[in-house]
Parts: sequence; C-alpha cells; structure tokens
Amino acid sequence: METRKRALSTSSKPNVFFAWSAIVMAIIVVLSFPLTYYIPLVTASKQFQLIHHVHGVAFFAWIGFYVLQTQLAIRGKMARHRELGMLGFTLTGAVILLGYWMAQRAAELRIASGFDAPYEFTWYNIVDISLFSLLMLASILLVTKHKEWHRRLTFTAALCLVIPAATRWTLKLPNFDPFTLDIVVYLVFSPFLIALALYDFRTLGRLHKATITCIAILLPLQISAAWIARSEWWNNAAPWIIGAS
Repeated sequence: METRKRALSTSSKPNVFFAWSAIVMAIIVVLSFPLTYYIPLVTASKQFQLIHHVHGVAFFAWIGFYVLQTQLAIRGKMARHRELGMLGFTLTGAVILLGYWMAQRAAELRIASGFDAPYEFTWYNIVDISLFSLLMLASILLVTKHKEWHRRLTFTAALCLVIPAATRWTLKLPNFDPFTLDIVVYLVFSPFLIALALYDFRTLGRLHKATITCIAILLPLQISAAWIARSEWWNNAAPWIIGAS
C-alpha cells in the first residue's frame, strides 16, 4: 500500500529525473567530439565523407529531440509531446539505418588505413546500435499503455548513444590503449544505471521491472564487449557479418 501511494504521488508531480538526465546526456555528447570532428572540420585537417556529416546530424538531432520531449513532459505539454512522436519515430529509424551503415563504412576505412585489427571497434558499434534499436522498438510499442516502461527504455536507449560518443576522447590520447576505452565505457553507463536504480528506490521503494530489464540487457553486453571485440572468432566472423571487404 505504501509503495502504491508513493508511486501515485510521484506520478502526479513533474518528473524531472528523466529531463535532467537527458540534458546531462546531451552535454556529454556535445563535448565528446572536438578532437575527432569539430576541430578537424574547421581546420580541414581531416577529410570527411558525406555519410559522416549525415550520421552526425541524425545522432545529434536524436539527442536534442530527446531533451525536447522530456522537457515537454515535465511541463505537462503531453499533447505537443505526442504530436511530435512521429518525428521521433522517423529520427529513430534514421539513426538505426545510419548506425549500421556507419559501422560497416568505418570498418572499411580502418582496413584501407592499415589497422591491424579493424573489426575490434566494429563490435562496439554493432552492440551499441543493436541495443538502441531493440530498446527503442520496445519503447515505441509500449508508449501508449506503459509509460513508465517507455521512459526507462528510452532513457537506456539514449545511453547507448552516449556511450560511443564519450569514448571519442580516448581515441586521440597519446599511446592509445584499447583498455582505456573500456574504462570510459564503464564510467559512462554505470553512473546512469545507478542513478536510475536510485530513482526507482526513491520513488517506488523498489526497482521497476523496466529498470531490471534494461540493466539485465545492457550490463552483460557492455562488460563482455572488451573480450568479444578482441576475440579471434569475432574478428574472423565480422567481415562476413557486416559485408565489409
């Protein structure tokens, strides 16, 4: 009974957790690309293909749209929130298609540049965009009747875009060590998942089933990514799976 009262009380108040989380995610994304995109673009020190720009615009737009939708929600503008839903579906579809396409193209560029293990990063790319796709599909299907599931699934899907963005800083470190990238991944997704769990305990007195599901999906894949990405079987299978030559 106490848990139910707490949940009802929470649902009647402006829900700022997801709105502030979206802002923090957006800040991380915007601040993640000076060395790999902003500066090279301005100084023309690196040549980018059209897909890089289209990919970047779509991903930035999705994060910005997530911020907008969470802000509309806490202001009670749910009619506007729903009206913009179709745009969100379109952006999500674009992000998914471009994510897989970019994973393939990035592998081809690494091969052309003579990388010793060009498919290691591909595993991270595939896992992140596949998780995003799965979570957003579920979020869209549950948006009408299961709003709390929708919020948590979208939150975790957004995190799947924030994680690869944050690792861009590690790629330009002198004497780059791949395990540094793994550490950054853990430092990004762990605080957000812990914050979501604490939010559940504070508002519901327990973990929401959606939170448990998201953690159960995200945590094992992110922890195992470092080993799978460097495994012999993945690097042998990757060219066939993504169709890169």
